Amino acid sequence: MNNRPAVSVVIVSDYAAGGPVAARDLRAALSALAKQDFDEPAEFLFIESECLRDQLPTDLATILPSLRMMFFPEQESYPLKNHGVQAASAEFVAILDADCVPDPTWLRRLLSTLRGNASLAAVSGKTVYPDPSFSARICALLARSYLDPGHAGATQFIAINNCAFRRSAYLSHPLPIGIGTFSSRAQSEMLIRDGWTLWFDPEIEVIHDFEGWAMEADLRRNAGHGTIITRLADSSLPYAWLTRLGPISIAPILTGKIIDSWRDCVRCGRNYGVSWYALPAAMLLSIGMHGLEIPGMLQAFKGAGLKKSFFR
Repeated sequence: MNNRPAVSVVIVSDYAAGGPVAARDLRAALSALAKQDFDEPAEFLFIESECLRDQLPTDLATILPSLRMMFFPEQESYPLKNHGVQAASAEFVAILDADCVPDPTWLRRLLSTLRGNASLAAVSGKTVYPDPSFSARICALLARSYLDPGHAGATQFIAINNCAFRRSAYLSHPLPIGIGTFSSRAQSEMLIRDGWTLWFDPEIEVIHDFEGWAMEADLRRNAGHGTIITRLADSSLPYAWLTRLGPISIAPILTGKIIDSWRDCVRCGRNYGVSWYALPAAMLLSIGMHGLEIPGMLQAFKGAGLKKSFFR
């Protein structure tokens, strides 16, 4: 008798791990996983650092009885996710950040998409924020639509907070470690070079916790650091040649990122609750938001990591 699950779900906390806020978010994520409209066998793995074992809520098993908790020495989220995929029993592995609440159809849609196309290494979904305010909708648009072609289709990126992989493809190119938290672009590039297709489906949706502008500034510093550090580590990445110029390359890189954000606004604004008449405001705000990436970029050029970040 084959008891192998149809899918493994790896849950990792990548932001502000430990403490009451992280516990609240984790409970919400597990509650949503317990309510999935998925009737096949699934395993659920919560992967955490050994140093936070004693800070976890004691009621997690009552929320999702089949949950297995595994602990490893590392504290960063990428090696923890790699450990989770290695420990998974199924060939299809979904990955969810602990501060994301998945739609009830989330797991079913992830699995059906991968099963339906053997050329796909991974599929990622849409991420929105619970705050209905105009500023939060713009933040979601500018930060989360980079992988969104505006419809279901091929993409160049995978959002590692809300996705599923073929385990064999993931293990051939695991998340990079030692170069920062926002470096998953390197994994996506390697999979594409191997001939795999990456997919986006807007119906695969999660609601990501939103802590306001402090979180957004932290995210941007990390994004800037990741943009530079990945290109310093892999000269074959798009526009990596610019980084040979050193910090002077920040200006053209930011210009390109702002232009990309304007394209994202036009392509996806409506999908993130931003009406056409509000797009000029979103485009203007994108300039300042990308400017917040400069400190992280400078740290990357210095060969230093980011300090005092809630992202792991």
